[in-house]
Amino acid sequence: MKKINQIVIIDDNKIDLFINQKICSQAFEMATIKLFHSSEMALNYFKIPSNKADLILLDINMPVINGFEFLKKMENTDLLIKNKVEVYFLSSSNLITDMNEAYSIKSCSGYIEKPLTKEKLVNAITANDEHVFDFLNNSNKLNSNLSNDVA
Repeated sequence: MKKINQIVIIDDNKIDLFINQKICSQAFEMATIKLFHSSEMALNYFKIPSNKADLILLDINMPVINGFEFLKKMENTDLLIKNKVEVYFLSSSNLITDMNEAYSIKSCSGYIEKPLTKEKLVNAITANDEHVFDFLNNSNKLNSNLSNDVA
């Protein structure tokens, strides 16, 4: 599993922020955790180049800028690509339309349904890491087969 040093949690519900902070600190004991109760505050935080994250947990339904809008705005920055940030939507919504919209955003690493548990978090990140490994492994096999066919 990828080493997680810096976690950012964005949720307008302060109780969820508190609970999710506790869960993240159990799952990633050495990580620093930043909490934001609005997308605007998080966007301002990420405007400072030295502010980074390895993992972002993002609520969908928030006032002013929802989670989808936040992630689309973040895609216009270099932060997500350069730092290989994993972004998981963390939402109480189990609507297929929300899940489809989440996965239509290329920077979305996954979708976790609330309530968050340590197991859900670790499983989501582990599953994502395995998916990336499988993709890279299969790409290498494909490239190898293509090279053999050309030779």
